[in-house]
Amino acid sequence: MNQDDPIVFIVDDDHRMQEALSSLVAAIGDEAELERAGIPVLQALPGVGRNLHDHIAFGCVWENTGKTPAPMPRSQTACFWKTSPELAAPNFYAYSHPGPDITSENTAHFKLPAACWSLAVGMRPHSRGSIHLTGKNPEDQVRIDADYLGDPQDLKDLAAGLTLAREIGNSAALQPFTGREVAPASIKGAELERFFRDGLGTFWHQSGTARMGRDSMSVVDGKLKVYGIEGLRVADASILPRVTTGNTMAPCVVVGDRASEILGVSDKAWSVADTVGSYVPA
Repeated sequence: MNQDDPIVFIVDDDHRMQEALSSLVAAIGDEAELERAGIPVLQALPGVGRNLHDHIAFGCVWENTGKTPAPMPRSQTACFWKTSPELAAPNFYAYSHPGPDITSENTAHFKLPAACWSLAVGMRPHSRGSIHLTGKNPEDQVRIDADYLGDPQDLKDLAAGLTLAREIGNSAALQPFTGREVAPASIKGAELERFFRDGLGTFWHQSGTARMGRDSMSVVDGKLKVYGIEGLRVADASILPRVTTGNTMAPCVVVGDRASEILGVSDKAWSVADTVGSYVPA
C-alpha cells in the first residue's frame, strides 16, 4: 500500500475505530513537533496548526434610561471601521444589543444598573496563536495557545477602536436611550489595559491554521489541496490566511461551494444565496 491508496474502515464501535487509527498513525505537520510526539511524518508542513487567530471581542455598556430601544435581532445592523487609513480593510466592527456585555471579572469593578444596553466590539488582531500535540494517539487532546494580546499593537488598536465605539454610544442620536456610560467609561492607562485583559472574549471565528498560500508556511494551494498529499483537501475557515472582516459563516459557505466546483460535484440548482439568504426590503 502506498500513500495514494484509499483506506476504508468498517468498524462497529468507537473503541475499535481508535485501535484501527492508532495502528496507522502518520501525520502532516511540523516535522520537529511530530518527531517529539513519536509520530511518523507523512508530509512535513510547518504551517499546520500555526497562524491561529479570530476576532477578539469586548463590550461597552451604557445605562438605559427613559425610552427603550426597539427590540431587534442581534447584529441586524453592524458598523465596520479602520483604526488606520493604511489598512486594506476594516479591522473593527460593532453591533448593539440589550443588556450588559461584560465579563464577571469586569463586573466586579463597575456597578451595573438595572437596565442597560451594550455595543459588542470585535477586532481582527495582529497576534497569532498555535495548536500543539500533547501525545501520539488520536484521542490525546491538543494544546491550544491563542496568544491573545501577544502582539503589543493589539492593545494600541483596542484603545483606538474603543474611542470610536464610545463616540457612537455617546452620540446625540442615541441620547434618548442612554443615561451614563457604565463601562469602560473614562478610565485610561493601566486601568484600561486591565479592562481589556479582564474583558476580552472570542467571537468563535477561529481561522488560519491550514492557510492557503505559496510560501513555506502554507498548507493548501489555490485549489484547497494539501501540499504533497494527493486526494486531500481542506475546505473550512482554517484555510483563510487571515480572518475575514466580519463573521466567518458566509465565507465558509463560499469556500465549501468552491470546493464542490473543484471536485466536480457542484449542484447547479443550489447557490450560496440559498444558504446565506438574501435581503428583501420591507
